[in-house]
Amino acid sequence: MEKYTVFVASPSDVKKERDILSDIIPEINQTHGAPLGYELELWRYEEQAYPSANKPQELINAIAKPYQIFIGIMWKRFGTPTLTAESGTEEEYNIAYEAWQKKQVADVMFYFCKKPFYPGSPEENDQMSKVLKFKNELNGKSLIWDYLNPNDFKDKIQKHLCLLMNNIIQQKKQPAAPKTKADEELIGTLKELWGRMTPELQNYLSVPYNENRMKGDAGIQTRDLFAAIVTNPTPELQAIIKNIPAEALPKPLTGAIVNEPYIINEEPWLSHCIATSLKRMSKALPSNQQLTALDVFIDIARNGTGESVRLLREHNVTPERIAEILVTENLQVING
Repeated sequence: MEKYTVFVASPSDVKKERDILSDIIPEINQTHGAPLGYELELWRYEEQAYPSANKPQELINAIAKPYQIFIGIMWKRFGTPTLTAESGTEEEYNIAYEAWQKKQVADVMFYFCKKPFYPGSPEENDQMSKVLKFKNELNGKSLIWDYLNPNDFKDKIQKHLCLLMNNIIQQKKQPAAPKTKADEELIGTLKELWGRMTPELQNYLSVPYNENRMKGDAGIQTRDLFAAIVTNPTPELQAIIKNIPAEALPKPLTGAIVNEPYIINEEPWLSHCIATSLKRMSKALPSNQQLTALDVFIDIARNGTGESVRLLREHNVTPERIAEILVTENLQVING
């Protein structure tokens, strides 16, 4: 049984979330860890610290056990300044992030509570302002996660820890499997097109990218894009989807959906079908027109060659059938 230490960092106002971690980690170990051969161990300073002449943060840094997973949590308090940071939590995050960059830590996970709070004093207002500033700083370089309340945190952190451990165990079992690399030319095309895409298309690309990125694979397969589309289709896409057998499309996404556009600031890889469609669309898109999700979906369904398109063909969704549906539903698209 391989052991992994989980370090939790937070100010004092999220004690319920810290206690939730103590409750769910044994459950994860029993139901998910045992079959895969791993065990998580939670490290909390309140269970390990002792009275000392050292400053509190210096003591925590000195006695902290080496860990493989870092979990940070914040709500309305930022914390007390230390010698090197604006709070102990920020200092602990900085240490963890540097270790992650050196591949000494498997991952750094940070969660922010969105439960409404109205500051009742200048000090509380200052603390909340520091939290928001810190969140914005992290948002520019990491995938952070929001939660609504302690129960929502429990659901999210349990799912995310299992996903993370799945990825860690899979990488250990298949170290030779190379990840798909990003195409520099395609990244340029994506960034050029991004501002000319409708918000819906941006979301359909962002949501699966964020889901896969959380699992350690920063890219989008065609089935991922299609799953995001069927989860929350636009009226135009709904008009198309109702004419396609359900078995020809992936199931809708489940769980929390994050649509922050991290994809545009990073180096994603895209499936061949998505990549070639965006390249075609970039050449065909009129200067006074936005690129829609319907344009991309129809272009892939007509011209693609991958597994998702093969599934459409198996259910008689051919280019000719697609043309018929467009006429029936009185819809027009860009022809790439």
